[in-house]
Amino acid sequence: MAATLTFVGTATTVLRLGAFTLLTDPNFLRRGQRVHLGYGLTSRRRTDPALTPAQLPSYDALVLSHLHGDHFDRVARQELPREPPVVTTEKAAETLRKWGFSGATGLEPWAEWRSVRDGERLTITAVPGQHGPAGVHRLLPPVIGTVLDLETRAGDGWRRDLRVYMTGDT
Repeated sequence: MAATLTFVGTATTVLRLGAFTLLTDPNFLRRGQRVHLGYGLTSRRRTDPALTPAQLPSYDALVLSHLHGDHFDRVARQELPREPPVVTTEKAAETLRKWGFSGATGLEPWAEWRSVRDGERLTITAVPGQHGPAGVHRLLPPVIGTVLDLETRAGDGWRRDLRVYMTGDT
């Protein structure tokens, strides 16, 4: 079982877990560009991403902790393929489906999304997250963390080979 991580920038990574490839929190703005966070707040990108959307490998799913401009920017909205599943919050999934990402699946905490291929199973479990400090989090979009479990077929069941925890809003 092979596992690799390619850091693209901000919270964006390409994770290769066995037979599966995942993209996390896609942000492809260039250095100096600004993203709107809501309530008149903006953030300026300090570095260029290591990859553009066109340079990404094909991926099996996109894991999105929340729908905020610094985790799913305007470049991602315009240039990412619409077909791969997006595993995210219920609220983000509703918006993404309106934008044409038909495979967007919203998960409440402790709900799971699964994919099986070539004797391997990937399970993504949503876990509770808090977007910002107490009180402020009520003004911000909902967020989830995720636990990624990679398992291989073992007789009549499954054997876990790898578990990865990703906090929300990393």
